[in-house]
Amino acid sequence: MENNNAQQNEARDYAIDEYVPMDARYYGGKEMMSTWICANANPTTWYMGTIMGALGLSGVVIASLIGNPIVYFILALVGFMGYKIASTNMGLCRVPFGIKGSKLPSMLNALQFVGWCGVNTYIAATALSTIITSFTGGDIYSAGNIILSVLLIMLVSTVTAVYGARYISKAQVIAVVCLVALSVWISYKVFTLVSFADLWGWSLADNPENTSWSLTMGGGLDIVLANGFAWVMCIADYTRYTTSKRAATVWPMFGAAFGMLWFLIVGAAGAIAVAVMNGGLFDPYSADLAYITGTLGMGMVANILIVISTIAVNMINIYSGGFSTANISEKLPAKLSMIAVGTLAALIGLSPLILGSFLDTFQVFLIFLGAFFPACIAIMLVDFYLLRKQDYDITKFNVKHGPYWYGNGINTMAIISWFVGAGSYFVAPNLPFVSSIIGSVFFSFLVTAVVYYVLGKSAATKSLDDSRLKTTA
Repeated sequence: MENNNAQQNEARDYAIDEYVPMDARYYGGKEMMSTWICANANPTTWYMGTIMGALGLSGVVIASLIGNPIVYFILALVGFMGYKIASTNMGLCRVPFGIKGSKLPSMLNALQFVGWCGVNTYIAATALSTIITSFTGGDIYSAGNIILSVLLIMLVSTVTAVYGARYISKAQVIAVVCLVALSVWISYKVFTLVSFADLWGWSLADNPENTSWSLTMGGGLDIVLANGFAWVMCIADYTRYTTSKRAATVWPMFGAAFGMLWFLIVGAAGAIAVAVMNGGLFDPYSADLAYITGTLGMGMVANILIVISTIAVNMINIYSGGFSTANISEKLPAKLSMIAVGTLAALIGLSPLILGSFLDTFQVFLIFLGAFFPACIAIMLVDFYLLRKQDYDITKFNVKHGPYWYGNGINTMAIISWFVGAGSYFVAPNLPFVSSIIGSVFFSFLVTAVVYYVLGKSAATKSLDDSRLKTTA
């Protein structure tokens, strides 16, 4: 009987203000490594690699080797917060932002997971449509086939996600195997069609017909960092279930960094190979994965692998999106929230059919990520590591008029710091060094960290003093 109860505890999802005991944790290093490799080794990262191909293959490698260590070291820091405090990302936000104030980042976080699901699904929909039309005939890009493909992908993703994190980790292991096969196959096809010298030597500047598209190194870093910070916003949702500090920090850091580097290079190599085969013309507006795999002659199996890997990464987005909405309204069960996220994501996945250009839609989405999430993470890190010295009390995460209430449920200093940091993202393009070298995303992160350290110090000190006073009383 006790064993049955223990197994039920291990399988269930804990509330935001409920500490996860060590004997109820089930994520080990292997599962975390595979989960976070798969989180980044996916069709969306591949698509980002095709866009970054404008930097040339060497430029993509440089941007990845600079951006990945920065953002995934930050991911490890937040991962440790989840491991130690045993709450979700949005639960942790209750401390610096206030119990009510945390609902704002929760709403934006839920929107980003809806957006990622929509982006992932639209990219994979062309692959699934290719599979469907191979049996039924018709146009791959017809509205009917794309709609059917989007709905099928989101249905499978949502149904799987609602069963909880334990099943997601098992699905990720399968997905990683598929992704290894896909990347090896892509690499083989690329190097049988185009020499490494041609790939490495190709440059946007050497092809005058590429006047409609350009990208700076700072812009490339923004793509890497915006994607990475989006994952940082959900890492604690998983590390609260990890069995060791190493599983919460080292393995997700290396897994995510490796997956990102791997598929950015795969995506860039494929796009550049297609450009070389097309006389040097680089066209990111035609860089959907079905087109690239078709041009490389990869056949139907590649499209199947694209669909499988997309479903796997969508599970993470739907699961974390469900817990973001749970922080907004605790009356809404997390699993029902996941269904809502999946439904909205399906609508987002269909939006390019109305808006026209998928690339333009995707760039607007990246701007949203780059403006708001690095600033939010900066506040979380400064509050936990510098202002409160890792002193969080999860039992007070839902206590009205407790230490995280700040008088009205909102820490105004955190909100002000957040919007100052987000605003600096839009100022950064006017600063030549920032826009061309370090990018707007990291600039926004640094500005927010400094501003919150100055503005948030008194509120954090008062909150800590109130908590200790009530404890001793």
